[in-house]
Amino acid sequence: MDRIITDEYGRKLRLINPVKLSSAPKDFHLSRAGKPFRRYFSLIGNSILMIFLVQAFSFQLFGLLERQPLNIIACSFVTLPCLFCLFYFHRPKLIEVRLVTYDEKGISAHPIPEGGSIQTTTNSRMIRFLVRDDSIIDTPPSFKIWLVFVLCLFISFAIAILEIIGGDLGLIFSLLMALPMILILFSIPVYAWWASSTSWIGIPTRLRDAEAWLIAGMAAGIPAIFVNSWLTPTLVPGSWSLNTEDFIIYTISAPFGEEIFKFLAILCFISSIKGPKTGFQVGFTIGLGFAISENFSYLVSSYVSGGGFASLLITSLIRGIGSIPGHAVWTSFSGAALGWWLTDKNNKAKVNIFIHRFISKSMDIIEGIGIDIDMDGDNSGYDGPEYTMIQAIQDAETTAQTPDWTISSDKVNTVSTSLISNSLGHDSNFIIKKSNDNLKIISKLKIIPPQSLLFGLLIAISGHSFWNGSGIIISKLGFYLGFTENAVIGISLVWIIIMVTIVIFVSSLLMRGISSLTE
Repeated sequence: MDRIITDEYGRKLRLINPVKLSSAPKDFHLSRAGKPFRRYFSLIGNSILMIFLVQAFSFQLFGLLERQPLNIIACSFVTLPCLFCLFYFHRPKLIEVRLVTYDEKGISAHPIPEGGSIQTTTNSRMIRFLVRDDSIIDTPPSFKIWLVFVLCLFISFAIAILEIIGGDLGLIFSLLMALPMILILFSIPVYAWWASSTSWIGIPTRLRDAEAWLIAGMAAGIPAIFVNSWLTPTLVPGSWSLNTEDFIIYTISAPFGEEIFKFLAILCFISSIKGPKTGFQVGFTIGLGFAISENFSYLVSSYVSGGGFASLLITSLIRGIGSIPGHAVWTSFSGAALGWWLTDKNNKAKVNIFIHRFISKSMDIIEGIGIDIDMDGDNSGYDGPEYTMIQAIQDAETTAQTPDWTISSDKVNTVSTSLISNSLGHDSNFIIKKSNDNLKIISKLKIIPPQSLLFGLLIAISGHSFWNGSGIIISKLGFYLGFTENAVIGISLVWIIIMVTIVIFVSSLLMRGISSLTE
């Protein structure tokens, strides 16, 4: 309610209260100026947290299965702080927006909560609302990131030479540089592939979505570790040789378990998948997230196992160029297949009704234990209207509208707009013009992901299995044919180069095929 005050001259003045917060327009998205390399450091921070979390939680799970309570308690000192930091850094970031539009019946001065007012030359209306930051990932050009990766490889090569010929001094320098180089080499290729895929497919990716997909991919490593390190060795008969057990883990257990768990991670974001293009985008990013946690363990083991920087260099090259896109490409097949499946309105309607019923049941359970999650003053559970199949079909048939305009700000958490057109039409200064420059030239040679959900998942599993198993078979076959150890190593390296080339070739054709699709 407005207040009436009397000034020193006896005049009565009406003080207008700031307008109350209201709901944000449905077509309003807010973005802030990107800082590309700041995103990279954010990626490293999230990755380190998730690596500790994945490993510690896995040990907790093993302790639970093997009835070792000390393991569970000890690892909780790692998992709990990591979870707290993860939730804290990824808490919803709300930004207050003050939108002033022309209105004949409005006023020319709009008070703001912190004092003062926003002045306009004509009568206007102001609304205030809170929105989440929808900033788009702004990565540097992918070739610049690849140049950084190549530079780091050259540095690793120089350190490896110094390590060999430098004696104690070279060893000390190697130990000092090991951790920072591992942190760079395990993450830079992921950032580069991320930038490459974003450029190729031509879909803008919100920062908060991409970070969620990466974290989900890394989290998929927890059940994968359980299956590969505990369940499969337990199921394999003790009479079988260790080589047989390793072959089963690499060619059957790992491909099936990892791809299924990554697919389950994709399902967590099913509401944001509109078709094969966004399905590919989610699957590719989740695959990159899984590769992050796996890549780090490989790089660390390659260095500490006695290989030093020479082994670190080779492992970084193989995994950065081949294994990282391998995980991304395999999972992108299942993600794109899920996107194809969701283009069927009936399937999308089933998903919509499942999500709404899951939310309502979850709200009932949470409020049943005394938490007023909807903040309506009671614990009656879900109070909204029943979501029917008819409504689900109508929502499935409705095409999501692309916002017409976006307001950008870099450093402030409160955005005040200038006076703009009441219609917010094409005369607005905030119109975003989309560029399709990356999609103009599309090669005839391309790969279109399968439309069958089962077939897409089988391709992911088969590709993963062939990558893991072929190297083992080549090595065993070389020894069986009587080749020397050095000859077998040479043949294995040649085969790895061939496999890396195939993965890169398939990934380029797949991204060309995806970029040719319309969503």
